[in-house]
Amino acid sequence: MIDVIDFGLTRDGEKVQLYTLRNKNGLTAKITNYGGILTSFTLPLPNEEREIVLGFDSLEEYTNEEYLKNYPYFGALIGRFGNRINKGLVTLDEKEIQLPCNHGMHHLHGGDIGFDRKVWKAEIGKNTDLKLTYLSPDGEENFPGNLNTEVIYKLTDDNELQIHYKAVTDKTTPVNLTQHAYFNLSNNFESILDHQLQIDTEFILETDDLLIPSGKIYNIKNTLFDFRTKKQIDRDIEDIENYDDCFAFGESTETPRKIAELSDKNGEVTMEIATTFPGLQVYTGKYIAAGKFGSFSGVALEAQGYPDAPNHTNFKQGWLQPGEVYQHQTNYKLIF
Repeated sequence: MIDVIDFGLTRDGEKVQLYTLRNKNGLTAKITNYGGILTSFTLPLPNEEREIVLGFDSLEEYTNEEYLKNYPYFGALIGRFGNRINKGLVTLDEKEIQLPCNHGMHHLHGGDIGFDRKVWKAEIGKNTDLKLTYLSPDGEENFPGNLNTEVIYKLTDDNELQIHYKAVTDKTTPVNLTQHAYFNLSNNFESILDHQLQIDTEFILETDDLLIPSGKIYNIKNTLFDFRTKKQIDRDIEDIENYDDCFAFGESTETPRKIAELSDKNGEVTMEIATTFPGLQVYTGKYIAAGKFGSFSGVALEAQGYPDAPNHTNFKQGWLQPGEVYQHQTNYKLIF
């Protein structure tokens, strides 16, 4: 079942709506067609209705200058290319393409105005799925090609929020879509440092101080980055200050496979992450400063392709060609 209400108007006067997905067990996910933002994700516990994502109750809170000044991309769909591209430069047919450098000297999350700030066309499907579509025109943020993007949100009766991505292009173009929700599974938003996290890989991408990949895959076995055995997030964080790393799982898969698990301190709520993507960007949110939310109030678990992939031949899926179909899926399953 999906309910629809008005969520406000953009500065250009476009009408924005909020869609509430519910399953038979009482879980609700609220999504607006502005940026495809997951504004709320709640689950029914014996003594409370627990909110587990960072978000706001109005469109104005997502669009005001104060929020955008230290923009954390709360709950948004990210595109045309999520994560970083070194100096905003890619090379196609021996010609350099300069993308916007909106994060210091580098490109981040699609540029100055990415998919996270677009009004998507929304359609409720037969199975109460919410389908969002957006046509990114040739040259938008200097990306080549018309990119037709489709994202379907589905809340199953198995307590799983599924996100299905699909895109096609008429010119070769960089593509890396993801979802930028910040999760906090406890009954408050003070900190996720006491959460337990497990990540089923012993590899991350090697990066410099500005999080630009070198192209090498780094073995993290028995290091501060090793989450193969579930551990409290803050166990080693004092030595590195903040996790903001892309954990690597090698090849993409045809169907989602479990790659990570997050639990609150007491193990009352657990979330399993399954995906077809080859990477998971884990950001523990040290630099969050937005409204009532501050440092470490949420952790982003962004299943995606590798950052800066167009500039590394050993990083697959950096480019989408005409005639190809970009297709991925990520599932967030709640156990409580």
